[in-house]
Amino acid sequence: MGASTSELDRMLFQGELFRPEAERLLERCGPGPGARALDVGCGPLGIVDLLAGRVGADGEVVGLDVQEEMVERARLEAAERGLGNVRLVHGDAARSGEQPATFDFVHTRLVLMNVPHCDAVLKEMIALARHGGIVAVQDVDWVTRLCDPPHPAWERLVDVITELWRLNGMDVHLGRRLPRLLRDAGLVDVRVDASARVFQPDHPYQTLLVERAELCRDALVDRGLITSGELDRCVAELRSHLAEPGTVVVHPLLFQAWGRRPEDTAA
Repeated sequence: MGASTSELDRMLFQGELFRPEAERLLERCGPGPGARALDVGCGPLGIVDLLAGRVGADGEVVGLDVQEEMVERARLEAAERGLGNVRLVHGDAARSGEQPATFDFVHTRLVLMNVPHCDAVLKEMIALARHGGIVAVQDVDWVTRLCDPPHPAWERLVDVITELWRLNGMDVHLGRRLPRLLRDAGLVDVRVDASARVFQPDHPYQTLLVERAELCRDALVDRGLITSGELDRCVAELRSHLAEPGTVVVHPLLFQAWGRRPEDTAA
């Protein structure tokens, strides 16, 4: 999705929006004082601040992101928040360069759905977890991505973006598969939970689908999934529909899945 200033700001907003869900996840499986934790694809902050509070001064949190702009913004955010136990690293999620089997807790949010090599990323995450450590993943499933009253422009944009993701080797329905992916990758004691948010016209995420479509405009048109003119019409019609007081939007279902790297065998 790029790393423009507006996108960095959106991701920070998103992190605050989904803070309660992240806190619930960490209450269930998060690290304790003195632990080492890794947030893969942390963006401009991710959950590194939440992890920093849990591991304390004797622990360490590493935030990893492939985009330098994300890492630089995360460093600024960490400094402003006084997070002295946080280290931000520029690197590939599938080839992190971190020491294997050294983290008590390894986490990623909204990354696997947006990369074609999600299996490689998950494999690296498990390799980085110590034996007995926890690997936790948060990602969405577009099964609940809907608006009411329905509108043809909504359905059209959902369909073309879903197809764009498929053509690029990604899956907007990845969320439901997370528990199976963790088990197939060798984790044990796998658990799962899911929740969804509902938005109305006074919420910034009411128009998130429209903004995603505009951000992907070139790719959608170049792939022949929609013409530029049709995209303009859909965007205009949908913005008007979403602004109606009675229109509600259901956000994609957020799945949280976590499991433990076995003590006695390599994952």
